[in-house]
Amino acid sequence: MPLDLSSLRAGFTGTIVTPYDPSYEGARVLFNNRIRTRPAAIARCADEADVAAAVRFAREAGLAVAVRGGGHHAAGFSLVDGGLVIDTGGLKDLAFDPATATVVAGAGCGWRELDQVTYVEHGLAGPGGECPTVRNAGYSMGGGYGFLSRTYGLGCDHILAARLVTAAGEVLTVTEDEHPDLLWALRGAGGAGFGVVTSLTYRLDPVPPTLLGGVMAWSLDDAEDVLRAYRDLYTGRDEDRLSIYLAIVTDPYPDGEPVLLAYGLHVGSVEDGERELAPLRAVGTPLFDAFGPTSYLDLQTALGNEIMYGLQLSWRGGYFADGGFSDEAFGIIVDAARRMPSGYSMLRFDLLGGGAIGAVAPDATAFVHRSRLFNISIIAQWVRDEEAEANLRWTDELRDALAPHLSGEVYQNYADAGLFDWAGAYYGANYPRLQAVKGEYDPTDFFRHPQSIRLPG
Repeated sequence: MPLDLSSLRAGFTGTIVTPYDPSYEGARVLFNNRIRTRPAAIARCADEADVAAAVRFAREAGLAVAVRGGGHHAAGFSLVDGGLVIDTGGLKDLAFDPATATVVAGAGCGWRELDQVTYVEHGLAGPGGECPTVRNAGYSMGGGYGFLSRTYGLGCDHILAARLVTAAGEVLTVTEDEHPDLLWALRGAGGAGFGVVTSLTYRLDPVPPTLLGGVMAWSLDDAEDVLRAYRDLYTGRDEDRLSIYLAIVTDPYPDGEPVLLAYGLHVGSVEDGERELAPLRAVGTPLFDAFGPTSYLDLQTALGNEIMYGLQLSWRGGYFADGGFSDEAFGIIVDAARRMPSGYSMLRFDLLGGGAIGAVAPDATAFVHRSRLFNISIIAQWVRDEEAEANLRWTDELRDALAPHLSGEVYQNYADAGLFDWAGAYYGANYPRLQAVKGEYDPTDFFRHPQSIRLPG
């Protein structure tokens, strides 16, 4: 029997999609298309009032809910079987104040939308990543690593205030003065079951109109030497303006051979960037070197255009232990890269710590991974269902082989449904305080999913 949505539709200004609508199959697709969850309805909210109405309807109807922004939750927790998905992707209002270098961004805004407003004319940028379909709210509330993070801090460190719809359908303004404990939780665990955030206020940072940025690549024959040079470049490094990530991907993607890419930027003059990048450029024989003068927006846009939405995937990994980003680990990684079962798969080293990230105490926000410098993401991606077994085996075997080199900590934005102690892996010593905040703001555990914060006791 179809769900009676008449009371929700009354006054709802967005779009409600059900399994009886032709657009349903497309509407429920996530970044990870291995997730086949089928909600009873998807409420594509147009404003904050729609969000509050959806929450109240779900509570009164006894429906489970999931909150979706850009649909990038790796484990698929932004959908719920038989329940109501509250989709905030349409909340795109922006209010930029150049005088205070702040912006209020609707939860559905992507980072390129913010950059077009704040960076192009005013040279101010938010703490965003390069993926164009990731929404700012989920990204920042789970931590938020980007090319500016070593210089200016994580996305969660930039959050000044939030608007949040509670399980009662009430709207809270969350600041350092109003609900400071909830603001603490949103800075690192905001997607873990406290409410639906409809907008965030960010501080912005100055970024030069022209800087050094780009991509370079080596064959896998040089990969272990490059990984060693990269480790040595960042270990004990005080300079915090050079932000380079690594990835092993096929080139051309997805039909070529695996190569090791270095990509990123230097937040400063082009000349300073050339000097800081020189040690990495000197390693091996690069296949190409496309670093040069560019703009922050152009670089982010070019990198984001390479990201494909809607493949099936398995995402494993974690932070390296002290000393774990080692020659032995490099050998394991490169050997596995030569055996990737899919040309869409990749190994990414894109959570570079240090600098402003590590300058924040691990209990100052809910984000605990402040001392970790290196991370690996083992990402298998494929198209056809029959390819799943080989790809899942590849990610699991590599994760197991690297386990002695990893700390056990996992970045909560790269959720892993297979974790036994996910609370410890994501939140560490901050978890009991998060439980206390959960008990205060969602005492009936209305906002829940398999890895949401549990009620205390």
